[in-house]
Amino acid sequence: MTPEMLAAFFTGGVGAFTGLSRALSNFNTKLERRFEKIEQEIDALENEVIRNYVLKDDFVREMEAVHNKLDRILDYLIKN
Repeated sequence: MTPEMLAAFFTGGVGAFTGLSRALSNFNTKLERRFEKIEQEIDALENEVIRNYVLKDDFVREMEAVHNKLDRILDYLIKN
């Protein structure tokens, strides 16, 4: 092998390594952004579900209590 060929081989290897390194870095950056977006969406969904579920669950529970009270009043009126 001639020195020119060795120099070309090493230069090509270094260039390929640099390009691969940049591509990997860009991929990691995109992957991090995507995971951050997914985490934000999950947090927003969790907050929305908790808020809506708790409010609806509380409402249903309160309405059941109102119905129970109305049933007791109706039973009292019917018996007396």
